[in-house]
Amino acid sequence: MQSADPGHLFQTTQQIKHAAEREKKLKAAEKVGDPIIVTSKVLDLVVRDQEGWTGESGWQARRIDLRTGKTLKLYKGHEGPVTTVALYDLKREDGSRWIALFTGSWDKTIRIWDAESGELLHTLEGHTDFVKSLTVLPTSPPLLLSTSSDRTCRLWDLSSLSTPTTTAPRSVQTLKDHTRPVECATYKVEVDGNGRPTGALGVWTGDSLGIIKKWQLREGKLVFLEDVKGHETSVAQLSVGEEGLWSVSMDKTAIYHPFDTASSSTIPHPSYAKSVLPLPEDFPIPRTYTLTGSEDEDIRIWDMENATKPKLVGTIRGHCGEVTVMRVWLREGEDGKRSWGVVTGGLDQTLRRWTVQDILNPPVLDYEPAEEKEDVGMTEEEERELAELMSDQD
Repeated sequence: MQSADPGHLFQTTQQIKHAAEREKKLKAAEKVGDPIIVTSKVLDLVVRDQEGWTGESGWQARRIDLRTGKTLKLYKGHEGPVTTVALYDLKREDGSRWIALFTGSWDKTIRIWDAESGELLHTLEGHTDFVKSLTVLPTSPPLLLSTSSDRTCRLWDLSSLSTPTTTAPRSVQTLKDHTRPVECATYKVEVDGNGRPTGALGVWTGDSLGIIKKWQLREGKLVFLEDVKGHETSVAQLSVGEEGLWSVSMDKTAIYHPFDTASSSTIPHPSYAKSVLPLPEDFPIPRTYTLTGSEDEDIRIWDMENATKPKLVGTIRGHCGEVTVMRVWLREGEDGKRSWGVVTGGLDQTLRRWTVQDILNPPVLDYEPAEEKEDVGMTEEEERELAELMSDQD
């Protein structure tokens, strides 16, 4: 049957059904997760106190009050999507403190901003393809680790940011060990048997071939240690938990790599696994949980009490686009009381704010996708031929 709606011209029956289903889910999810709507797709997020900084597909970064949802500042200047953001507290020689915002983009540059004033301080060039991730390593002096589609990782010395000069940070190391675009990175401060920091950092980088490389930072330089295998294709995100490394991939798996053993736990997903968040020990839930976000728009909750057999204990539904990033948030109310939660961002142009209760008992989304039934009607080609015949008769 042909639709009388002129907006449906040149659309197949299947496409029209899919659009109708999408509208139903969007309507059902309007208030789920207390959403903050932004103007473009959320590609990255940093949470600091009661504020969040997003990297967005609309060629900008954004500073948001997470309590009110109000945009406080926009950082414009990139000439492509802003894929990654990072923050770092710095101290100037005069003793004053300020926050640097780092943004990386498809335009191949890294920009450094005064997070408070929004002033663009420096533009770092060196990568020859998309900048995919930025990670500030808490060393002395601090170092910025950037990864790129040009298959390299770079370390940038940030010591010049503590002086009142106009000198931009300089690249001090370029790593060319990866053979494919380097998608992500993370680090962990290494400790001794008594839990005291040793002064060394463990660093991991993941690429689009599925290879994770482990490094150690020694005397201001990264030294390769080993490959961490397990994925068959692109590593979308890496995150360090209390006792192990998490990785998620386009091969539809999440893998937990414990630090104290060579064995790992692989968790299959029905679609691309794109983001991961191991909840910290002081998060107020009785079990050890890790969240994964997927291309299928769902957030899955995994009980890691038995790390060799992760157990799916819940699914949070609400996003209407790929879940790209998840961060812990310690919210402060008007009465000064604090409550834990999680903020998630997605390609549906929203940030969603989930409470501890949402994680323990996921809200019910008043929407169920229609069952796919065998289509015994006309094929797409037959519909096209009929439309042409009808047009000829007119």
